[in-house]
Amino acid sequence: MDAVEVEVDGVRYELVPEPVRSSLSDSAAMLWGFPVRILRDGERIATKTCFVGRISVQARDPLAPDAPADRLVPVLHELAFERIRSRLEKGELGDEIVFA
Repeated sequence: MDAVEVEVDGVRYELVPEPVRSSLSDSAAMLWGFPVRILRDGERIATKTCFVGRISVQARDPLAPDAPADRLVPVLHELAFERIRSRLEKGELGDEIVFA
């Protein structure tokens, strides 16, 4: 997924996700992680390191956790971007770890 723009309190932010990494395990992945750079006017203001759990993904799309990346990654990004937006709405503009 490409970068997305969100507007919070009249300020436009660009959310730029980096590649997704999955938990290392012999069984099905239970957790995916990836950084999302937050840009304002083209400058990085923060990096939110996002971790998305299998149950959250299943709740959104029951088949996505075991699906190919083209189905899984959009769900991961959607969940992370929702959480990041809520953090921005609360004024959390710094680097942090975000769980979705």
